[in-house]
Amino acid sequence: MLRIMVLWIGASLLWLPACSSLDGEANTPEPLFRPGDYGGDLLPGAEEFWNVRLSPDGTRIALVRLRTPGSITNFQLWIMDRDGTNPELIGVNVLTIDWSPDGRKLALAVSVGISFYIYTLDLETREATQWSGREDQFFSKPTASLPIWFEDGERLLVSVFGKAYKQPFKRGIYSIHTRTGQIEGPLLELFESAYLGNHDQYALGVKYTPDGDPLDGNAARYDFATGEWTWITHFAQDSLNVFIEPLTANPATTSVVFSRFVENAWQLFLMESDGAGVRQITRLGGDNPRWSYDGRKIFFRRDVHRGPGARYVPFVYDTVTETEAPLWPNLPDSLPAFPPLPENVPLFQPAR
Repeated sequence: MLRIMVLWIGASLLWLPACSSLDGEANTPEPLFRPGDYGGDLLPGAEEFWNVRLSPDGTRIALVRLRTPGSITNFQLWIMDRDGTNPELIGVNVLTIDWSPDGRKLALAVSVGISFYIYTLDLETREATQWSGREDQFFSKPTASLPIWFEDGERLLVSVFGKAYKQPFKRGIYSIHTRTGQIEGPLLELFESAYLGNHDQYALGVKYTPDGDPLDGNAARYDFATGEWTWITHFAQDSLNVFIEPLTANPATTSVVFSRFVENAWQLFLMESDGAGVRQITRLGGDNPRWSYDGRKIFFRRDVHRGPGARYVPFVYDTVTETEAPLWPNLPDSLPAFPPLPENVPLFQPAR
């Protein structure tokens, strides 16, 4: 089935229906998928990856292996060569990954139960530094997450998603200076799930307001130079995630990628950072998109089973050629071969 899918992708043009705004409806041909044909529970023995990230120099891949077939050890961080060989287990309980601009460190969001912690990991020394969740730290409660490197390679943009009991800091976005430990913010209150766009000119995320605006929970853009923010989607209050996954800003240009459930499947869309020029770029499915650091490629996953139950394969969309292909077309089932898990799985063990 996968071989047929790959041939079809290579022989067909991408389907790009016109749609001027995210809140509008596109004209679409007959659906390719019936209800229940895309996504759902994994097929027995199937793999599922999350946050596939290419290193800035293009030589390595970092990803979260959500689970191992037959094992209860979940959310594993692996690093491997670009061609899918030499996979190495780094640790578990990892939700998100971001490479530092020089490729020497990773910024990680670590989850233990319902608590979230921010780490940086030096890939040469394997020294892990915890930046949140300890009582002696500024982020003393474990509610900060999603660390994203600024281009200076020293600061992290982080989102505070919730408010814990006796939490002394506000919800919103902050910066952490990893060399000095200085915290700046909140840069914008009640703003979360934020990604940096167009060489750190702005952040895109989900915004709330103190007075309960009817658009609360919609996507917004925050411009660092002016300190101003604007709505870029206009769904009913707190319904954004019902329709689309969080928007991910291109780190090098003004474009934005996101996935939306249309015609019985998740599909990828591109638009500008002001919400204009929405266009669909996949028809065979795609979600969990992540940009390459040069802003030219989008890494995503696709259910290639075409029936009840899911079998996900990592894909790459090239924004220059407007073509897509599996990330590892030369590997069996387009997936890397993982070694057995060690007896003592490396853990991130946050101090409190």
